[in-house]
Amino acid sequence: DILGLGQAIVDWSASVDFSLLSTFNVPLGGRRVITVEERASVMETLDEIGAPSQVSAGGSLANTLVGVARLARAAGKDLRVALGGSLGTDTLGQYFNSQLRSAGQQQQHPSPEGHTGTVMVLTTPDAQRSFLSFFTSDRLALSERLRSAVRGCRLVVMEGYLWEMEGAEAYMAEVIRIAHAAGAQVAMTAGDPGVVARHREEMLRTIARGVDMVFTNEDEAANLAGLPGPAALASSPTASEEELEEAGERAALALAELCPVAVVTAGSKGSYVCAMGEIHAVPPYWLPQGPVDTCGAGDAYMAGFTYAMMAGYDARTAGEFASRVASAVIGRYGPHLSDEDAEDL
Repeated sequence: DILGLGQAIVDWSASVDFSLLSTFNVPLGGRRVITVEERASVMETLDEIGAPSQVSAGGSLANTLVGVARLARAAGKDLRVALGGSLGTDTLGQYFNSQLRSAGQQQQHPSPEGHTGTVMVLTTPDAQRSFLSFFTSDRLALSERLRSAVRGCRLVVMEGYLWEMEGAEAYMAEVIRIAHAAGAQVAMTAGDPGVVARHREEMLRTIARGVDMVFTNEDEAANLAGLPGPAALASSPTASEEELEEAGERAALALAELCPVAVVTAGSKGSYVCAMGEIHAVPPYWLPQGPVDTCGAGDAYMAGFTYAMMAGYDARTAGEFASRVASAVIGRYGPHLSDEDAEDL
């Protein structure tokens, strides 16, 4: 029913001291892309020093699909969810596959020559997270197996991080063509503001080809629409509080002119859902204990929204349910919706 196209990522989280950031040549709170050889070296160093570590199947789209699968399973709905994309046959790839199968997702078909993408999340004593990212360098191509999967689903979700891979625009254009010919809808995520900044024109052309739903946060939406986002306004000495407060809504309205359904998350301000010519300002939903770990909030919101829409609910109800799902995830540590929370929701 739902096919996600994105990179399989294994998150390797470790607690480190500040000196290791210099060793790994990554700025505090920053990100650096590394090679597969550097990844091996980092893992070896973390193992040698006995750094407390945790490994989990991650990646933005995988987090979302795990949430959808667990919600469907909890509700007793026969909703088939699968992730197709870049996955290697290395040990990390085998681990990733095993974890997603246990969460209710259908199995990927690994590339025999590939390495699995990895994000090393390094947390220092000040709770700041710094990142070392290894992404597969494969050129994107639609195999016959993936073409068949696109034809057989109801919704295809294309992950924004695919834009960092060679051949992304042609790949997505073909996905849209095949999906629409088979009567399926197409959704796209933005990745992050940096992805939008580097690939804005290609993304806009792809949306114009027939993307039915776009999922972004405020800054990504503003960058796509060519407007100043909250981050830019916050650093501007001339920006007013009113401009900062309304930035997300303005970006959502601008994005709605490009795509039939535009969903923009805005952190503690909630979210904006634009559909059928209307904009719905959806307030956040707070659990009594408040947020514990905001990692994966946007992924969880998209899981709730996608599940609700596939179950037949209207756009505003989907947004309200998505807020509850996001709140459940940030009320615990880790980016995945738990089975227990899925049952409650």
